[in-house]
Amino acid sequence: MNDFRLYALVATAFLVAACERGKTPPRVDSAAVRSAPPAESAAVSVRSTWDPGAGQVLLVAADSSSRALVITPDSASAASAVANIPHPASVSLFGRNGTVQLAELPAVSDSGACALATLSATPPPHAWSVGFIGGVVAPLPLDSTQSLSHADSATLVTWMNRLASALPNDTAGRFTGLPFVVQSMWRFTIPSGEQVVVGTLLRQLNQEATPLVEHTLLVAERKANDTTLTTTYSERVYGEEETIESSDVLAAVLVGDQKNPSIILSRDYGNATAYTLLERGSNGVWRARWSSGRQHC
Repeated sequence: MNDFRLYALVATAFLVAACERGKTPPRVDSAAVRSAPPAESAAVSVRSTWDPGAGQVLLVAADSSSRALVITPDSASAASAVANIPHPASVSLFGRNGTVQLAELPAVSDSGACALATLSATPPPHAWSVGFIGGVVAPLPLDSTQSLSHADSATLVTWMNRLASALPNDTAGRFTGLPFVVQSMWRFTIPSGEQVVVGTLLRQLNQEATPLVEHTLLVAERKANDTTLTTTYSERVYGEEETIESSDVLAAVLVGDQKNPSIILSRDYGNATAYTLLERGSNGVWRARWSSGRQHC
């Protein structure tokens, strides 16, 4: 092979390699980036994650103990779910302290913003938090901070502060070093013997123009005869004080034939409210199994 042909072959190889490099896509950072959620008006077909063991719908106490908000498992088929409720329907009403009352739901009226029901019972129902139609649901009595001894309350507050401080999802360091304030704390025991503590904690960054608030929801457990709490679920959100989401524990229950320990939360967004079912898996870890759409009632 003469020098001219050798030089030509080498030049061709370089050109091919350069073209192949030009086709290689740029390297993407390994960090996951969440895309923006679809607009509320978009029709999205999502399979409902509601636990059918909890019955057809979730009832939440409204402005009086004789009125209930009817929360359907799937907003896309809300009308169908309401239409399929028997008239009258037998209702079980659960209080945070584990009380259960029975009532009847004659009918559901849909005001457009939300479905409301008037409950009938003799005597009329007293205070309750959540209710169910059908399903297999049993109460788990909750102890609030107010019902605990000063020593128990102080110990749990110390633990919740310690666990919240150790969470990895700190909000860009803005609240680092600021003290936590325990807003609410509830305690209950599940059939396997573990004690569950649910707490909501707050940290506040006082800025003159836009004060920022951080809300942390924390679920922790400890085994029987153990003093050590371990985080099993957490959420953390922050934003402006007027619009930041806040969570509240409505009830703890056992759901279905498997008696899955579950926590029902309300989510307050200021101008709307949503509801979430946290469920404990067989591995001892809690997860958000189901969340409702936002209710503008």
